[in-house]
Amino acid sequence: MNSSHRGDRVLPTLALGCARIGSALTPLSRRECIALLDAALELGVRHFDTASIYGQGDSERYIGEALHARRKEVILASKAGQRLTAKQALISQFKVPIRWLAAQRGAVHKRVADHRAQGVPRCFEPDYLERSLLESLKRLRTDHLDIFYLHSPDPGVLDDEQLLRRVEQWRAKGLFRAFGVSCDEDALVWKAGTHQSVDVVQFAFDATVRAPDLLATLSQHGKRVVLRGFLPAAPHGVSMEQALRGALGSALSLPAVEALIVGTTRLTHLRANAQAYQHALADVSDRELRA
Repeated sequence: MNSSHRGDRVLPTLALGCARIGSALTPLSRRECIALLDAALELGVRHFDTASIYGQGDSERYIGEALHARRKEVILASKAGQRLTAKQALISQFKVPIRWLAAQRGAVHKRVADHRAQGVPRCFEPDYLERSLLESLKRLRTDHLDIFYLHSPDPGVLDDEQLLRRVEQWRAKGLFRAFGVSCDEDALVWKAGTHQSVDVVQFAFDATVRAPDLLATLSQHGKRVVLRGFLPAAPHGVSMEQALRGALGSALSLPAVEALIVGTTRLTHLRANAQAYQHALADVSDRELRA
């Protein structure tokens, strides 16, 4: 979604989280996934967040197919550092029949979900990350990423000077514009948020509640922030759209935040999310007019 301004301040844009696009448990064909991405563009979404491992690479492939003709209009962000096990790589070769079986039989769906919940190996060796980055660019049909994230590393990975030198070499080659860290734990958010090599820090919205001074610290260090995790269970009597509107409205006024990620694979939810974002923007305007 194109940036909105309040005075000299640029408000965060709505980003589409693409973790489920291409997944074996997502009951969408390739054509339907691309139609969803096209719809996101028509609704004004311009920031797409994915990763090398999402959909066993199909998330990036479908994004590349849908968006390559409009590359200059969009922000492409991807991540590296996680990889498939041999079994997961094998399963990915039979994704279409597995998706059909999972949709038809609850036991198959549960088995696939349980296997996925076991997680995946992580690898932040420079050579592996470079291969992963280049493969992502190929799947996305682009010569650069707007944001290249390390995908949930341990905080100590940011102490690896050899890795950081290689990161700067990749940046100098034009493979990405900004270097980021996607964080799953508060300790990593703080480490990345004060690290001189990091431009962008991505983490869950609820961390801003647990640590009210977090965003001020990141802002002081010149970091750009991307927030995710805006769909908790709605309180009794509150619709999901109302809950999302409230969460997005809270995030729109936070310092240093440039994008708000909301993921979906349903067109109806995508439209509702875009509407909730627009309503949240209007709420911010109303609050500022009354201030």
